[in-house]
Amino acid sequence: MPALLRMFLVVTALLLATPPAPAAASASTPAPAPLRCGRYVNAQNDAALVIDSHNRGRRLTTGFDLESLQIERDGNGLVLVNLDDGVTTALTASADGRRINDTLQDYQLRAPAVCQPVAVNAAGSCLADANRCMARLHAATPPQLLTTCQQGVGAACSGLLLRYVDDALLAAASAKGVALATAAPAPCTTDAEREEVLTCRDARRDALAAAVAQASGQAFARGIDPAWVELPAAQRDQLQQLCLQQRAGRFCTEVAEQQLNARDPRAAVQALQVVCDSGRDSACERVEPLQALGAALRLVDATEPPCGLYRADGGTIDAVAFGDDGHATIGSQRSQVRLLDGAIHLRNDHGSDHVLRLLANGDLLGMDAWTGYQRYQRQPGAVRCKAAPTRDTAPSAHR
Repeated sequence: MPALLRMFLVVTALLLATPPAPAAASASTPAPAPLRCGRYVNAQNDAALVIDSHNRGRRLTTGFDLESLQIERDGNGLVLVNLDDGVTTALTASADGRRINDTLQDYQLRAPAVCQPVAVNAAGSCLADANRCMARLHAATPPQLLTTCQQGVGAACSGLLLRYVDDALLAAASAKGVALATAAPAPCTTDAEREEVLTCRDARRDALAAAVAQASGQAFARGIDPAWVELPAAQRDQLQQLCLQQRAGRFCTEVAEQQLNARDPRAAVQALQVVCDSGRDSACERVEPLQALGAALRLVDATEPPCGLYRADGGTIDAVAFGDDGHATIGSQRSQVRLLDGAIHLRNDHGSDHVLRLLANGDLLGMDAWTGYQRYQRQPGAVRCKAAPTRDTAPSAHR
């Protein structure tokens, strides 16, 4: 046999004996198995992760709003997209599907359930690629945020509300003669990563709120007090309707806070009822006493300080004792009573104010971050207050 033919036959035999080269890793690696549906629970804190279908779920944590979740494939793994706050985390499951981890904590399957049909997301919508959408949401314009909000993305609704707050703070700062160059950091760019942009916006918002509060004669504790500013009625009406339509607990909590800040407790209670309906017990506890007021659920300006002991049912601050010397006591803290823009202000040891407003029936309604939505009722046996409070006629930018 000629040498050239022999070499050809050897090479051919080697090629036939050699297994084919593996395909690209992305093609050979199997897709992650669909999660088992049902209720997964963290044994340490009873937080629950409910997998409703292969692409939708919910997170329930005591004391917090229900969170809507979308499950998506990312490369060779799964990600959990929080539609209410825009945060995306990796999602892993054990081989038997009875344990899952969302990067934050571990969950064990407690109650298996039949999976609901997979949610079909419209092509081109945010939900069609929620992971990518959330990464770009900070750069969206208000009209884009509105459209995305209407698609059922609570994070976009919240983003729209914050844009309105930022605009209102700038308007309030201008009206108060606040020098923006010295009062707040420079405007934030949208070119950076999402978390960097949001951190920048939060810092600028707090700085502006503090400057506006100071110009209005009020206290503001950064990191404690929210950046309250009264939004225009048209914007509040729009946000209220979005809350009632989308029924996102976190967003409706924010809408309720804006309505309370605008001294519209009836609209605030309506938004808070949505939060209650989503399963947040603390919201239900706030709603029930206020709904019982009926027509008396409206605010009137206080012209003199309250007298005696006022109690609320639960809450962080459940009692305020007003003395006859122009002071009030909360726990062991004694504060001077001030009337500011028809509201009752009590300086707290955090450097900010507790704010109460008078309801039409004589009860008091909590308005600040510590007393918000609490209905304080006067207790029998109160003494008559004699001393006049310190009065301040400066207009209020907060509560």
